[in-house]
Amino acid sequence: MSTIVVRQEVPLFAEQWDARLNAAFEHLRAEQPDAAYEAFMRHLEQHPDDANAYEGAAVALLQQTRWDDALQLTERGRAACPDSPILVARQAWILVYLARESEAYPLVVQVLEGGFRHPDWLRETVLPLRNVLICHASDPRLAASNKQKRQQERATLLKGIQTLEHWLERYQCPIPDEPVGVRITLSMIARNEAEYLEECLKSVQGVVDEIVLVDTGSTDATPQIAEKYGAKVIYAEWQNDFAAARNIALQHATGDWILVLDADERLTPESRQAILNAARHPQFVGYYLEILNEIGAGNYFVHRLVRLFRRVPYARWEGAIHEQIIPSLVSLKGRIATVAAQIRHLGYNKEVMRSRDKARRNIEIILRELEKDPDDLFQKFNLANTYFTIGDYEQAAYWAEQTCPYLRGDEDFAGQIWADWVEALTNLERYEQALQVGADALARGIDHPMVHYTLATAFARMGCAQKSLEALEAGRESAIRIGLLAPDGETVLVGSGYVGDVGVVTYKWRFAYARALRELGRLDEALPLYECLMQERPNDPIVLLDYGQALLLIGAREQAETVFQQLATHEGYETLAQQFLAKTWWEAGDYRRALPYLRAVAHALPNQQEWWERWAHAAYETGDARSLIDAYEFYATQGNAPTAEMHINWGRALWQLRDYENALAHFAAAIDLNPHDPNAFLNAGDALYQLGAYSEAADAYSAGIERDPYNPQAWFTLGNCYFRMGVYDAAAIAYQQTLQLDPKHAQAQHNLELTRERIRITAA
Repeated sequence: MSTIVVRQEVPLFAEQWDARLNAAFEHLRAEQPDAAYEAFMRHLEQHPDDANAYEGAAVALLQQTRWDDALQLTERGRAACPDSPILVARQAWILVYLARESEAYPLVVQVLEGGFRHPDWLRETVLPLRNVLICHASDPRLAASNKQKRQQERATLLKGIQTLEHWLERYQCPIPDEPVGVRITLSMIARNEAEYLEECLKSVQGVVDEIVLVDTGSTDATPQIAEKYGAKVIYAEWQNDFAAARNIALQHATGDWILVLDADERLTPESRQAILNAARHPQFVGYYLEILNEIGAGNYFVHRLVRLFRRVPYARWEGAIHEQIIPSLVSLKGRIATVAAQIRHLGYNKEVMRSRDKARRNIEIILRELEKDPDDLFQKFNLANTYFTIGDYEQAAYWAEQTCPYLRGDEDFAGQIWADWVEALTNLERYEQALQVGADALARGIDHPMVHYTLATAFARMGCAQKSLEALEAGRESAIRIGLLAPDGETVLVGSGYVGDVGVVTYKWRFAYARALRELGRLDEALPLYECLMQERPNDPIVLLDYGQALLLIGAREQAETVFQQLATHEGYETLAQQFLAKTWWEAGDYRRALPYLRAVAHALPNQQEWWERWAHAAYETGDARSLIDAYEFYATQGNAPTAEMHINWGRALWQLRDYENALAHFAAAIDLNPHDPNAFLNAGDALYQLGAYSEAADAYSAGIERDPYNPQAWFTLGNCYFRMGVYDAAAIAYQQTLQLDPKHAQAQHNLELTRERIRITAA
């Protein structure tokens, strides 16, 4: 069984000691384990056979939850002091809470037979060991395939139970009247949870022996679904008090253990056996389980709560919201452990939060709780965290400031609330203050990965990429130190006790590190991280956006285009992706590839005219008449008045598509706007000529020549009009003027000869 014992008060079995150890024991009582340990070890250097010094040093290690080190030291002490019952008792105590009961049992019997009867040891070692044996003897799941073997095992366990009870009675240690066994009750409260409940109940089939559900006013099929799975359904009016509802469920439970789930939670398949194993170890009054709060696709926030506990008579929920069972469980020095089991929680997914308006409800209840107890730091944390979750960073920062300076630092939520404070200030662009708060957290010993990560974020926002890298590296080292990450710096470990966003040491860490490297120009180091992220989160738009930009920096336009096209499929990112694509090919001078993206961006951002101008320019440069017409039509539909030049280009595009009538309309509009522009008249002449209106065309050409008399092509087209009209003398004059301006104009020379021939024929 993989169990880590949570830091709690450790009993001291030594009662009298050498006066030279007084200072060391004072450190121990003041819970100053570092100083105490050093003092005891210094004493042992001079007095290696002092059992009390070994006991004190072991307790100092236990106060730091260094269980394995304490066990090793106790074994050393026993070797040095073989006749010390205190050290045998300490070793047995440690083994019981490391769930190594079979090793503890012979030591316990040895000490009992030797007359050791310290009341704390009897209560915390012998009694729990007796309860463990009862659980193993009564557990039907432990039935061996060989019936005779199981009977022998059970007989051995019963004998052990009798032995321990004999000594407990002899030494007058009371045996509490409380249930001891392995039956598990699933305890729930719910209202209108039909959508989620069934999957929750499926997840505990084969794990729980009883289901008790308190329904607080459902109008859907919640009660019926619960009854389908054999639940005992209790109806109770909702009183805006979660603890009250949970206590009703607790009153109706009959199991030896209580497992608590909400309808939008699921016990993970990998955790089923861990729960069953935990129920065989009643030396612990409760167990922390990891809660994986899903806050987006593949993104989750981890915290831990006691969700499995013994149904002892004094167990009672407290707190109208974010209700707690721990205060009652430890009121009689019950010990809490963590078990390698996880619960998936769907309720804090943003969409679910929005649909249930949980944040608004939570804030109202928390504020009521704070009216009752204004100094409740846990509820202040909850309030700050709720405001942070909904993006109210001013309120989040305010309530974090009311909380953080007053924390001891060993609270489960300490790292998270300090990190929330840093990030709230960062989001408010109060960067210097954010850095100051982060530095204060670290100075207080809050060595938490989220604090380091939020500091890295603040540095990144300030443009300090190198400092951001350093903060990220410190965060990963912190994660390894606390057991969240394996020594490889990659593998996430279950049961570390970490509370916070796991992403800050996994994909978010890689993303932030890659971005910092990119900002520093270290692209050869950044790209492998981006490629890893693309494998890990191929549909994450933020990853796609950053990776695409990194590819552009190394000139990999084709690959970047593929990435940005994928980004464009994500809601809210289409326009941004198209901007990058348009800009990429525009700056490369490839207007043909830029054109569709420019068009899309111009439509999406109609108030940013530069995108329309680029669209029109790209269409003009590529000779794409249809695209150019689309650009001008869009411009006009936005309420803009085209200039004379725009009308001319619009008309030319229509003329290119042989839409001469509409082209003429735009040339006419250009003439109205700028009657001094020769091009408007000349282009109008071209359109009229194509429509066969040669006389009107000649007038237009003449007007254009009047404004630009040195244009050989204008004279040439005027000559063509006169030729079509049969006015050959005028045509000849126009062609001659063309050749005078451009002696190499071959068509004018050819047409002049034809005209002269017509004049001769006509004269004849």
